[in-house]
Amino acid sequence: MRRKIRIRQARVDDIEAILLVEKKAWPENLRASREMYESRLGTFPQGILVAETEGKIEGVVVFQIMNFNSMPDISSWSEATDNGYIRNSHDPQGNTLYGVNLSVSPQTQSRVAVALLEAVGKLAIRHNFKQIVLGGRIPSFARYLKHHCQKNGISVISDKKRDKIAEDYIQAKNRRGNPLDPQITFYQKVGMKIIKLLPNYFKDPESLNYGILLLWTNPFYGKPFRRFWSWRFKLKVK
Repeated sequence: MRRKIRIRQARVDDIEAILLVEKKAWPENLRASREMYESRLGTFPQGILVAETEGKIEGVVVFQIMNFNSMPDISSWSEATDNGYIRNSHDPQGNTLYGVNLSVSPQTQSRVAVALLEAVGKLAIRHNFKQIVLGGRIPSFARYLKHHCQKNGISVISDKKRDKIAEDYIQAKNRRGNPLDPQITFYQKVGMKIIKLLPNYFKDPESLNYGILLLWTNPFYGKPFRRFWSWRFKLKVK
């Protein structure tokens, strides 16, 4: 029987358990630090949700508020998040929830990640945010590019050519009609759309430092009965 997932707002005394999830979810150079979580909790405590199963924290999602009057545009994770501390990037008057990070224990990955993203969607609806924006990884791209270069006899590749291959990669499908990268498959299954490729988004060797800008548009933005629709909202995993 599947264990029930409980989503709640994080507290200061959760930091140790959250850091353990970070350790399980990410290589050392990509983990959020204790200082980052202390700063995030001090700046926007409502922006950190944890997922518990049987009282144990198995996942955490962090978001901040930003403002975009037109199509969202982000250059890098560090710039968008004040290097992960969010003190100078969080805008309480903004119209958009921006994902700072999503970390989930590997053994519960997909189910807990969906529950956390659904909870953020409910908050976006209840508080009338226009959209949710985040930068995603493409962790299979380094392996794909290596194979592509070997197959085509390419020993040296320019930044421009690598960007073009990355652009093609995030749009490409396999024989089953699914994206080549499992991360893209997941985000599309929960209703997010790719807006653009983000070169040098963050230091991530598996993604060759590329990210993808993802968007979820709130279907109830500006409409009445938001608390009701927030309560009814369920992510439709395709």
